[in-house]
Amino acid sequence: MSAKKFVIVGAALSANKGAAAMAESVVEHLHEYVGSAQFTILTTYPKDDVEKTLHMRQSVVLGLEPLRLACVEFPIALLAALSRALRIPRGWVRTRGCRAILDADCVVDVAGISFVDGRGIPITVYNALMTAVPLLLGTPTVKAAQAMGPFRTQPNRTLAKLILPHLGAICARGAGTREHLDELNLQNVHDVADLAFTLPTAATLPLSIEGKIADCKNEYVLVMPSSVVKGLYQKQGGNYVDAMAALIEEIRRTTGRTVVVAPHSLRVGKPEGRMNDGPVCSEIIARLHSDADVIGISEDLYSAELRRLVADSRVLVTSRFHAMISGLATATPTIVLGWSHKYREVLDLFGATEYGLDAMALSDTTRVVDLVTDALNRHDDLSEQIKHSLPAVIQQSEENFRIIASVLH
Repeated sequence: MSAKKFVIVGAALSANKGAAAMAESVVEHLHEYVGSAQFTILTTYPKDDVEKTLHMRQSVVLGLEPLRLACVEFPIALLAALSRALRIPRGWVRTRGCRAILDADCVVDVAGISFVDGRGIPITVYNALMTAVPLLLGTPTVKAAQAMGPFRTQPNRTLAKLILPHLGAICARGAGTREHLDELNLQNVHDVADLAFTLPTAATLPLSIEGKIADCKNEYVLVMPSSVVKGLYQKQGGNYVDAMAALIEEIRRTTGRTVVVAPHSLRVGKPEGRMNDGPVCSEIIARLHSDADVIGISEDLYSAELRRLVADSRVLVTSRFHAMISGLATATPTIVLGWSHKYREVLDLFGATEYGLDAMALSDTTRVVDLVTDALNRHDDLSEQIKHSLPAVIQQSEENFRIIASVLH
């Protein structure tokens, strides 16, 4: 039997390691449900991502930058849809994105979050184009575990109602997303947990990092800042770097624990952006350079290695969604400074909603530090609480793969 062919969209293996974790989970596990499988990853960072596929089975990378998507692949997909309607063979389609999708048995969208009010028109249109291309080409498409909605503003509501009903399946990641999707009266929605719960944890970290944390392994507080939250926080008039530095100083004073600061999304040598926490982490570390017990991590780690860094910590404080997933997947007490319903709906699966705060809570470091102290004091109980819920959540995560397998021709 020939291998099934899958195209993965909505993820880059570089930069946002949350999206990478979901893509890697699909590649790692989907063959268990469909047999032999080959994967093409359409990515915005093809040059950086090629190296990342070296450890991944049967995977290749093709470039699908936003401008190319809008100006090349989408128009070709429209013409291909017309050809299909007129029963004209589509052998003429040669653009790399559309050709890969046409040749695939299924497209798996691992965007993580899409069609959400308030994210801005460019991102909403990008979400719509990314999903519309495979639909126009007639390839079965699954939106794997992600947060969606609310759908109260334009053009988000119109685009969602236009596109989402035609998907092979939508995997709703949590009760909040399901509630939003139910408002659209969709018939193709399934309840799942995040794909990345199935991601393996690396056995070790690179030697350079093992050396840095050797004296505090399993005892440090891990802080993973977010450039996205920095932008949101500063729109409200706050200074994110000052707030994070003050938070870390207070954690150090109150707990006496070593604090490790690391990016969960990183593009080495690139400017700060939504997919690059490296520069903001460097700024925070520079503010605290006089404290030898604040350790900065700047290496570009694989998703499984980042999960190991989380697993080796005592408590995690983060604003990155998939850093939170790694905390929960490794039964590490986790405090979240978030900005969307997507955080709380996952914490709720573990009875840990009290540890999810709005990012603006940074304006009151005492409140956050109190939660860190509480999590440290209750570490063993919290870890057992998470472990108790984890098997059911992993089973819900695996439901993604069953759903993907079910839409194949």
